[in-house]
Amino acid sequence: MALRLARKGVADGGIPAVLSRLRELGLLEDAALCRRLARSYQEDRRYGPAKIAWKLASRRFSRDHVEEALREVASPGAVAEAAAIALRKKFREGFPPGREGAAKAYRFLAGRGFPPDVCRAAVGRRRTEFSQGD
Repeated sequence: MALRLARKGVADGGIPAVLSRLRELGLLEDAALCRRLARSYQEDRRYGPAKIAWKLASRRFSRDHVEEALREVASPGAVAEAAAIALRKKFREGFPPGREGAAKAYRFLAGRGFPPDVCRAAVGRRRTEFSQGD
């Protein structure tokens, strides 16, 4: 890593400080970085477990690191909450009417990597919220 920093133009005297800070942030340890990214994908981007796993694998983290990170962030309650928030953000004004609207919302969540049962439950709850005047 020191060589990469030097190639990027970091002065020799600054490299130890940069490496120390990267260690503090957990950015030099694969497992810690993988967990941190998984949390970010769930909390900031509201991705479901399948998309989180795909994104982490595409960054070439080991299968063990990906599975460990998913165990940490993909509890059933956290996944359901992320799906509900994602729907609220996407469909602030409500779903288009009828089955087409529900299907559109379902496809949106499925595309973000949420399991089918979570998609169905979140769509049902959101439709109920809008019918009650959210």
